[in-house]
Amino acid sequence: MLRYSISFLFSGFWLFAAEPASASALSLDDAIRVAWQNDLHAAALALAPELARAREVQAGFAPPPVLDLRASVPAAGDSEWSAGVGVSRTFARRERLELARAYARLGAEATEHQLYARRLELADNVRRLVYELAVSEARSAVARRAVDSLRELERALNARHTAGEVAGLDLELVALEVARAEQGLALADAESLGWRTRLRQRLRSPEADFAPGALALEALLARPTPVVSANEIPTLALADLARREADAALLLAQSESRAEWTLGAGFDVERRANDATGRLDTTPVLGVSASRPWPGVVSNRGVVQEKRAELRLAEARRAALCDDVAAELNAALAVAEAARAALARHCELRERASALPAKFEAAFTRGEITAPQWAQARQQVHAVEADFLAAAARYLALLADAEATVGVLPDPQN
Repeated sequence: MLRYSISFLFSGFWLFAAEPASASALSLDDAIRVAWQNDLHAAALALAPELARAREVQAGFAPPPVLDLRASVPAAGDSEWSAGVGVSRTFARRERLELARAYARLGAEATEHQLYARRLELADNVRRLVYELAVSEARSAVARRAVDSLRELERALNARHTAGEVAGLDLELVALEVARAEQGLALADAESLGWRTRLRQRLRSPEADFAPGALALEALLARPTPVVSANEIPTLALADLARREADAALLLAQSESRAEWTLGAGFDVERRANDATGRLDTTPVLGVSASRPWPGVVSNRGVVQEKRAELRLAEARRAALCDDVAAELNAALAVAEAARAALARHCELRERASALPAKFEAAFTRGEITAPQWAQARQQVHAVEADFLAAAARYLALLADAEATVGVLPDPQN
């Protein structure tokens, strides 16, 4: 793979020299951590494991005992009756309870992956905003330097016009170039303010907590192209979790295809006629009852088939997603490397153009070119610098795509 040393390519790139960072300056990783700390969605996701734990506790409960009340009275004429009370209970197999707990525990794992995915999303958002802000500030610097140089030229031409060496029409054309440059500066400053405001809102932090002097464009362009690491990709992790959930649901449904035993015991009092004496006698009776599932009958055959189909579907989706992620990784890294090489060529062109203003100034002094030609030459140099910034913005966007695809994250503890 083609690689370039950015520190070598941008040596002498005085336009984007970093300002001295204050003690409270945020680096890119610091800005990402601030976004993590102030994100309400991440705080909400942190509460989800409590729900999963509650479901696991509930899944571990066996069915409670049932109090049975019984009574009978004669339908016509007789004085015979009976009343009783008993307790019955369905005995759930320990295997089924363990499967239910395991299925409930998977919900907590999903929350961990979702929180990790949210951190990746926030990191990607902050990175893109920081990259855009750095490029917009560099554009403002280019536009400001263009205005300053054209104003200096205008002042020099005014002195020569007073001495009768420069025509008034040339002076008007240079004034027009100055006005165009001032409009470009106003637009660049407005764009920079807009990106700064978006970044501040994304961080959910006061402006005093964010110092952009630590986010110089040169340092951002020097960031290495990411490489595939052992970091877990959230989409694949969630797909694997979905497969495991489908597998656990199938095992739970298969365990539920067999009904449970029920056992009960009770005390009944019967009031009935004694055939020998003809009088009514009260007879206490102790009873025991048990119910056994009918052998060979599966009451949820359709549910088991459904869970088995969902498992096959989850496995197929995970395999397809693995193929998509691999292709996306390779494409993102290859495009970022190609953009880096193109950016190096833009840097070489900018270096060549930076020597032209001195040459045109000498030619104007010798009378070989007119004042408008000198002004247009300066504008061409600034146009080359603008092209370089456009290439830098494109490269940083592709770098952000690669970093998001690979899953680049700062250490949350540092």
